[in-house]
Parts: sequence; structure tokens; C-alpha cells
Amino acid sequence: MALIDIAIPNYCYGRYLEECVASISVQGVDDIRILIVDNASTDDSVAVARRLMKHDKRITLVARDKNLGHHASYNEGVDWAASKYFMLLCADDLLVEGCFARALTVLEKESDVSLACGAELVWHTTNPPPAIENRPDEPWRLLSSEAFTLERSLPSKVLFGGGAALVRTADLKRVGHFRTDVAFNEDLELYLRLSLNRRVAVTNAVHGIRRVHGANISAIFWRDFKRDLVETRQTFDSFFTRDAAAAPGVGGLRRRVYGNLGKRAYWSAISHIVRGQRAAGLELFKLAFELSPRLAVLPPLDYLMRMGDPMAHMRMRLAEALGRHTP
Repeated sequence: MALIDIAIPNYCYGRYLEECVASISVQGVDDIRILIVDNASTDDSVAVARRLMKHDKRITLVARDKNLGHHASYNEGVDWAASKYFMLLCADDLLVEGCFARALTVLEKESDVSLACGAELVWHTTNPPPAIENRPDEPWRLLSSEAFTLERSLPSKVLFGGGAALVRTADLKRVGHFRTDVAFNEDLELYLRLSLNRRVAVTNAVHGIRRVHGANISAIFWRDFKRDLVETRQTFDSFFTRDAAAAPGVGGLRRRVYGNLGKRAYWSAISHIVRGQRAAGLELFKLAFELSPRLAVLPPLDYLMRMGDPMAHMRMRLAEALGRHTP
């Protein structure tokens, strides 16, 4: 049995596939298996995958004749997983060198940790690739399910994309598949389930790079912040109403999570309005008050302080507002 299984779902990302696999090969962990699940691509993805297979016997390809959707590809990887640890890495994303070794140090030491996740940089591909500067002594934080759930509703450098997380396969089999009724943030929803009665290891060291190139699903949400927040709330809804429904104190935790999402909507509303996007800003205010009615009378200054360099953030927004009114 291998130590790590990596499933790579792919649809028409042949141009990225070789670089994705190369980012696995440089990890310095040879005891791995790689499964490429191609979802009936219409580009050269299958040819690229077959060429990679010829050079690396650890790679297996599943090439579908029909597009079954991305959840089917994710779950084929879950069913296939048989090694001690598992990772889902989308074909257009990359791993940062050293991430396997770093995650294994905490997973091998702490048997009650279900997943180890590093930070994920977002790379808008119209810009040069991001520079990675990880400190060798970057610490791990071990979070309870409650602490992990609450942190996911707050601003964080750790974005929790699939390629930044290494999961204990026994825990993955316990919680089951990615849920097909969670259209976005399905990785976060799965990780919330993995955290129940376990711990999650989190570090600010960068483990993954997520490309934003216009053709991926996540690009839609970078352009529509309200939709991103609505989908995030639905992700938490799925967790709170099903798996965590009987957890002690779940009602209070749910209110705190929704309060944090409301604060995100509140400050995003102000940002949109000072940039001249009044209609979008008002919609975000409406969402903020729906999530947390107290925000209608009490501005969430505490949330602003969690943002990196809050004064710089406020100066930037003020400059945008003044710039719009300069003759």
C-alpha cells in the first residue's frame, strides 16, 4: 500500500495537467499513487495523461466517454483511495514543494488529526506566478471541530482549497463522499465533517496554488461576492442541519458563524458602495442584516480589526471614495 493517494479531476485542462503532476513529483515522497479522472475532455487532456503515464508508472487514468460532472470525479477519487493519506488536487492547481513532508510531520505524530492543511495562494494568471516564502519553522495549530468551524467563517490566510489539504484516508472513508447538493465549497463542507470529534491541523505555510484563469468555477465567485457568501452560508447550513445537528452547543456556534458571515457582507457592502457599485452594496447590506440583525444598529468594528492592517484597508477605501468625487 502506498503512503499517499492523489486524485486529479480534470476537464479540458490538458494545458495545465503536466505542470500539476510535476508539482507532485517534486515533493520528495516517492511512495504515492496518482489517479487522473478525465471527465470526457474535448481537448488533448487524455493524450497528455497517457504520455505522463508512460513516464511514471504510479499514474493511472480513468477516461470517461461522458461528462458526469465534477462531483462524480471527486467521489471516484474517494472510492479509489486506499493509502494512508489522500489528497484531491484539481488539474489546474499546483502544490508547493515540501508540503507533503510538512503535513506528514503532524499527521504521523497526532493520531486524532483528520486532516492537515496549509495556506493556499490565489494566482490570477494574468500576473506572474506568486513567489513562495515559507518559514521553515512555521508552526501548526491543532483545532477542535468548534474552533475550526468558527475560523472558517473569519478572514484567514488559510483558504482551504483541496490541494492544500492532506486527509487521513480512514477518516475520509468514515465521512463518505463529497455531497452533490453542495454546489460550491464542497471541499470545506467535507472538511467540516472530517473535523467532528477529531482535530484539524492548520498552518500558515503555503501548501497550494490555486489558479484563477476565467475558465474555472471559482472565478465566478471572485466576481460576485454576494453569491460567494450565499454559497458559503449554504455550505455551513449543510453541516449544521445534518452532521453537526446533535453536537453540543451547535445553536450558539451557528449564530456566531452567521454573525461572522454577516460582518463580511457588511464591510463588503461599504467597499462596493464607495467604489460606486451602490446596487451591489445595498444587496450586501440586506444579506448582512439577514444573517445578523444586530448589524443594522451596531457596526462590526471588531471584524475590521481582523483584517490585515485595518488602517491601511480603511485608507484605501477612503481614497477610492474621494477619487470618485474628484473633479
